[in-house]
Amino acid sequence: MQYAIDEIHTSIHSPEGYRKVDEEILYVHSRLYPWGNNNRRCYLHLYYNARKRADAVDQFNEKLVNYKEVLESGKLIVEHQEAYDNFFVVKTTPKCGKKISYNTEAVSQYINRYAGFQVILTNSIKDPVKALQIYRDKDIIEKCFDDLKNQLDMKRLRMHSSATSDGRLFVQFISLIYISAIRKEMRKTVLIERYTVRELLEEMETLIKVKYSGKCCHILTEITKPQREILTHLAIELRNKT
Repeated sequence: MQYAIDEIHTSIHSPEGYRKVDEEILYVHSRLYPWGNNNRRCYLHLYYNARKRADAVDQFNEKLVNYKEVLESGKLIVEHQEAYDNFFVVKTTPKCGKKISYNTEAVSQYINRYAGFQVILTNSIKDPVKALQIYRDKDIIEKCFDDLKNQLDMKRLRMHSSATSDGRLFVQFISLIYISAIRKEMRKTVLIERYTVRELLEEMETLIKVKYSGKCCHILTEITKPQREILTHLAIELRNKT
């Protein structure tokens, strides 16, 4: 899809392409796209995000570093051959042997032209914003499965009875609902840029409510500055009850 980006690279930043999605500024371009031998009608949506450009550059450079290590090892991966050819210069001399270096001109050209772009191809969704939201919802589902396996320790149940397994599955399901709800609220604020859900929960872990036996009052441990900022962004007010 690089040719499609080439065609709109200088024009996508126009006011016509300006969109605001979940407090995120995007520039969007959509077009009809014939797909396959039967030229099936599809929609090609292109997005440019200036804020994510820096992350895209870092990810691209990380890939290049890994590709260089593979080239030096001689254990090439067929699927990456195009990247080897485009972004590296391989020279072999009788005296120095094989020397691998980056094709700096090709790397710079790729970064300047493609970093920050995202492309979605769909056969049914004409609206580019709706297509992006559906794509991100799919990503959320994948994150939920990752939460279950890693953050909620569901890789192996290690249970000796079906009743115990059912009970744990129920508790994990409730926990996943809470984690998903927290992530949803974080996406409405700047918290999503500062923390993962795990990091946010770890930051709040030291905040404890102490309740005295036989009394209706309770006190809270001292709230740190990061905790106070989190509570403010999530519109949560905590008070000691005396």
